[in-house]
Amino acid sequence: MADQNQGDQQGDPLLFNKIAAAGLTVLLLVFGLPQLAKAIIGGGHHKKGEELHLAYCCVDLEIASHGAGGDEEPAFDLATALASANPASGERRSAICASCHTFEKGGADGTGPHLWDIVGREVGGVAGYGYTAALQSAGGVWTYERLDAYIKNSQEYLPGTAMVQRFPRDAQRVDILAYLGTLSDNPVPFPEPAVVAAPEEEGLLEEAAEAVEGAVEDAGNPVEEAVETVEDAIDGQ
Repeated sequence: MADQNQGDQQGDPLLFNKIAAAGLTVLLLVFGLPQLAKAIIGGGHHKKGEELHLAYCCVDLEIASHGAGGDEEPAFDLATALASANPASGERRSAICASCHTFEKGGADGTGPHLWDIVGREVGGVAGYGYTAALQSAGGVWTYERLDAYIKNSQEYLPGTAMVQRFPRDAQRVDILAYLGTLSDNPVPFPEPAVVAAPEEEGLLEEAAEAVEGAVEDAGNPVEEAVETVEDAIDGQ
């Protein structure tokens, strides 16, 4: 009988290792779950775009604190960009336009019409200048938004125009637009930046909690599994 018991104990040389590992798993989960709950319910403040990493069992969750797509560049907003634009830089950049346009008050028309009071002026509105049919039929006035689209790629924005110019870089265009805005005795104000409503913190916490809950359900119940492992190991002694 003693030999049989000794043989049973030697049947699984990793038995005690399994029991120890299972017990350690239970302890880690018991002490780790409160920290996980603290991170979700009130674990501090996170800056916009900062990611909160939550690890549960073998599941790695990446939850953006203020929306997904933290690596994506924010969309270009002309009004916001104009608020910090540099007119002096725009004046230097617009030197390339001097071969066709004049900028001073009372300046003559050249290959292109003069640009004094361009912002707010009727499109194709300089008397005596020979505009293309495309500009004559465009209608409306030159707003900052329309000028931005026009100098970004004139041929794409207004097919048929005689001007062939492209300023694809946003920073260059806003500086030029800021400078053009100064060419007036009564400058047109920049457009107001759009007000972006901040997401509700409560809604973000609910989304994070739901994500963790779903991950836990997908991963099973590791505490219960660990306890069952310990019980099975003891029963197998």
